[in-house]
Amino acid sequence: MKKEVLDLREKMKANGVDVYYVPSGDYHSSEYVNDFFKAREFMSGLTGESGDLIVNDEGAYLWTDGRYFLQAERQLAGSEIELMRMAEPGVPTVEEFLIDLAKKKGGYTLGFDGKVVPGYYGEELQSKLGELGVTIKWDKDLVGEVWTSRPQIQPSEIYELPLTTTGKTATEKLADVRKAMAEKNADYLLVTDLMENAWLLNMRGSDIDYTPVFFSFILLSKDSVNLYVMDGAVKDSLPEDLSFVTVKGYDEIEQDVAALDASKTLWLDSGSANYALCLRIPEGMKTVDEATPIAMMKAVKNETEIKSTLNAHKKDAVAMVKFIKWIKDVAAKTPHQTELSAAEQLRKFRAEEDGFFDLSFETIAGYGPNGSVIHYAPTPETDAEILPEGFLLLDSGGHYTDGTTDITRTIAVGPLTQEMIDDYTYVLKAHLAMHNAVLTPGMNGIDLDAITRAPMRAVGLDFKHGLSHGVGHLLSVHEGPNILRRVPTPITICPGMIMSNEPGVYIDNQFGVRIENEVLMKDDGNGNTINEPITFVPYEREAINPALLTDEELAWVNNYHKMVREVLLPRVDGDLAEFVKAQTEEITK
Repeated sequence: MKKEVLDLREKMKANGVDVYYVPSGDYHSSEYVNDFFKAREFMSGLTGESGDLIVNDEGAYLWTDGRYFLQAERQLAGSEIELMRMAEPGVPTVEEFLIDLAKKKGGYTLGFDGKVVPGYYGEELQSKLGELGVTIKWDKDLVGEVWTSRPQIQPSEIYELPLTTTGKTATEKLADVRKAMAEKNADYLLVTDLMENAWLLNMRGSDIDYTPVFFSFILLSKDSVNLYVMDGAVKDSLPEDLSFVTVKGYDEIEQDVAALDASKTLWLDSGSANYALCLRIPEGMKTVDEATPIAMMKAVKNETEIKSTLNAHKKDAVAMVKFIKWIKDVAAKTPHQTELSAAEQLRKFRAEEDGFFDLSFETIAGYGPNGSVIHYAPTPETDAEILPEGFLLLDSGGHYTDGTTDITRTIAVGPLTQEMIDDYTYVLKAHLAMHNAVLTPGMNGIDLDAITRAPMRAVGLDFKHGLSHGVGHLLSVHEGPNILRRVPTPITICPGMIMSNEPGVYIDNQFGVRIENEVLMKDDGNGNTINEPITFVPYEREAINPALLTDEELAWVNNYHKMVREVLLPRVDGDLAEFVKAQTEEITK
């Protein structure tokens, strides 16, 4: 068993804990976290943003979703940690596992750090396990006691975005939020999601890699706004147009929540408010526990945000076609490029574009068999040479001062097998099915997911990850609430949302294919929701089998390529312009 697990068991024994739970989040239930919060990664060795670890005296168990199955098999090898494949038949959830354990053992003591467990989940565990005789110790950060070399948080200095990027002032946004509060009869709103805080105040930071946010809480009432930040986040004072905001210490949020008037009503989202903080709410205080009004305001982009994002995508498209031409040109040359060198070259191409300041996530560059690992990210240990054959799956994105991008292209770096070509084309058919979907009133994310997967399922193919996610505006590249996960949920999809369209297929230890555009959701004028692509990069024409496409699908691809030409040719010249022309030539049967 891993030394970290054995050390944790010693701490568990000393603290009277029989079972210990290590989730993946931070104090705000963020998907992407600061290195300080990578406790599950430290304990298990599994990198990536998805995973939950349970340790007891019998074993250690790691839950992760379909994006990480192959990666987890590799990274857990030899650790004696058992992989629990989420959403697979016969695999219990963490909660079901703990309940079953209680039924077998007749009660035990469960420990976890309540600051990194969402409030709703802590309450569920307390309710369901408590009645089975389980005692919960929620104030035990035992991993912190084991992790002696734990990185510390270095708060970034926060900065303001211009109105030309945000489209609305913080004052205007607050007026909209307070109107929503009045409709719910809420006296206070506790905002715990980092993206919501950044969006509301038009402020950004760099406390989390690839996500320009800052650690913070906001507690607002009808006439006050308190912002809780770490030391050093605000250098002198907030910008003048935020003079109405009172800045307080990050840890003061707990005492201020505890001091709220219990006769009033508090609105919070226990999906992002941590369990320890939720327990500070005065006893008897009425709460509205649901997504905050900011969640949907942020997800539905205003005209300025949309225009700004479109400009970012045009810049990003130039960087992408530079890269695609480059990798096709150098793939056959020696010494060969590797996944890491390719990812670095793409970063350099993005950095040449005006306003680029960061990647929007760690580049997924998977060549050949590594492409079959859904969210693979190359490391020095796994860094594969890119040979002049097969596929390079490249999922990447950038943050520009205009907006955030996310794109996947599966690139032919040499000859392809017929299986590769046909599988690429079936993924393309699914991709086009989403592009052509019309959501009538009453339809939701479940319907869109089914429409998109249908062309692949018709030939026995499918993928073990979500179809789509919202994209934040200079925020997290994965933005809710409009996230269509692998397990279909009835997510509302509205005009103004910017989302991804990313079906794929993954042939274990052989290759992977994923095609991703960002799309803008729009009203078709008849009350239906349609989408249009806002990504402007050619598909891989060498991997398209026109015989598998309908005439309508082929016409769509050709029209898309015409649009790509119109966007790119004014921005490129010379050999790159000729490359774009060649890649966007009409495809015929």
